[in-house]
Amino acid sequence: MLNEIRDYIKQSLKELSAPGAAVAVIKDGEVVLQEGFGLRDVQNELPVTTDTLFAIGSSTKSFTTTSIGILADSGKVEWDTPVASYLPEFKLHDKYASENATLRDLAMHNVGLPRHDLVWYKSKLSSAEMIQRLQHLAFTKPFRTTFQYQNLMYLTLGCVVEKVSGMSWTSFVHKEILEPLGMKRTNFSVSVSQSDGDFSKPYKTVNQLIEETPFADIDAIGPAGSINSSVSDMVQYLRLHLGKGKFKGAALLSENNVKQMQSPQISIGPSNDERVLFPSYGLGWFTEVYRCHHIVHHGGNIDGFSARVAMVPGENIGVVVLTNQENSVLPRAAAYTILDKMLKLSYLDWNKLIKEEWDKLVDSMQEGAGSSQADRVPDTSPSHELAAYAGHFEHPAYGTIAIAADGSELSVTYHAFTKPLPLEHYHYDTFSITFAQGMVTQQFKAQFHTDLRGRISRLTVQFEQLLEPIEFVRKRDSEFHDQWKAFTGKYTLAGTSADVELRGEETLTVTVAGQQTIELIPVSLNEFELKGLPGYEIQFEMDENGDCRKAVFKQPNGSFSLEKA
Repeated sequence: MLNEIRDYIKQSLKELSAPGAAVAVIKDGEVVLQEGFGLRDVQNELPVTTDTLFAIGSSTKSFTTTSIGILADSGKVEWDTPVASYLPEFKLHDKYASENATLRDLAMHNVGLPRHDLVWYKSKLSSAEMIQRLQHLAFTKPFRTTFQYQNLMYLTLGCVVEKVSGMSWTSFVHKEILEPLGMKRTNFSVSVSQSDGDFSKPYKTVNQLIEETPFADIDAIGPAGSINSSVSDMVQYLRLHLGKGKFKGAALLSENNVKQMQSPQISIGPSNDERVLFPSYGLGWFTEVYRCHHIVHHGGNIDGFSARVAMVPGENIGVVVLTNQENSVLPRAAAYTILDKMLKLSYLDWNKLIKEEWDKLVDSMQEGAGSSQADRVPDTSPSHELAAYAGHFEHPAYGTIAIAADGSELSVTYHAFTKPLPLEHYHYDTFSITFAQGMVTQQFKAQFHTDLRGRISRLTVQFEQLLEPIEFVRKRDSEFHDQWKAFTGKYTLAGTSADVELRGEETLTVTVAGQQTIELIPVSLNEFELKGLPGYEIQFEMDENGDCRKAVFKQPNGSFSLEKA
């Protein structure tokens, strides 16, 4: 049987164009198989070993719920106490959910929030900043009605661990879980992995070609998915959970909390596969009935890596599959295949079944992107010159989108994109963004909106398919302040004078004789609103030499031109 598993993994690497994998199997607490296959570094032809470090992605989540369980065992937290009791700064868009969401709610993904992953993915926000932004994220479902997988809620659970324990989440997990289990190679950041002598590089497969891809730094959202580990370490973690919270005779976690984590807490929905029944989510683990066996598992996917950790508690069997292939079907297929062999079940070609399922999903996404062209209105033009669309647009949670104009083209820069992407005209003031990530390509519609004065003031982007487009408001920042010196000076008209001054480097002000000084808020390069005075503006006019000669004061009762002295 073991040779069959080895042959299967070797063949699967070729069949699925995956660089490498590490696999471990335990039964009744004993290691049955623990081995590396393929390459951890394709260019240098370095092999995968049992100590090779891989990102395990969302398989991290059970480490966070295990931490909550340990705190619950010591009486410091309770699963059904509101999060706000431990973390007063926790606020959601829904007031009732803010006040009543419990640790259990967050752990079982039923708060009402969709993924909102572009808030955190590749952003430079700190954990505290992400928590502060939660209140600006819209719900797609009512509180406590629907399973919706949510990474930011697991970040929040990690912050609860920190607040209650007085330790960082990483320090707590290290002290309470990794050290007792002897998981000496496991770490919390890809930067740490890369300083190790045995780590895997990240890869993606495009058109059956293996390509190296950059590491993803997700330290700030660590409790949801930042752990890196090896199969030799993960075997120890399986021993803890299969041992009902005990490891080498010591109880690290109560049996009650292990049962809660591994038991269905919320239904995910009907299964599309007759072999997999009652798919549910526990606390940090997925659960299901697979071919009459209770299975507990969790996958992990992050740039360049995929993982699967699976257990059959009733048979005391555990499997770990780690790969260095992005969006890989191998971990899930291999886990089912190995469980079939360990449980002596009839053969199923899981590589084929899951690959067909994945291909249908990818094709559906591509077709969806293509079908979105059906409503396109041909032969239309933008309402403004392209330069008018350039600027910075902000959302209180999603951050800043920068639009740049270069001749006849627009481009968009956003933290989730690895580089500026073309903003292609769709129709009227609607544009499209094509975002390719590994084998998956997404197309986002972006629409510009004007204010009552006809100026581009807002940008809406369909980042969440189940929500109305996310609204980004044009940022009235100091992007032009280097050119403001040309506007400073005294302006006069029929005995009336106004002084324009630059205070500091980024604040332009105007003082009309006999009146208070008013800050000017930039609208464009040479247009400003008067702060606190709706309807009042100043437009500076330049001559052919680029010198400012006139300031036009626009107000509800008319416009007045003042010449520069």
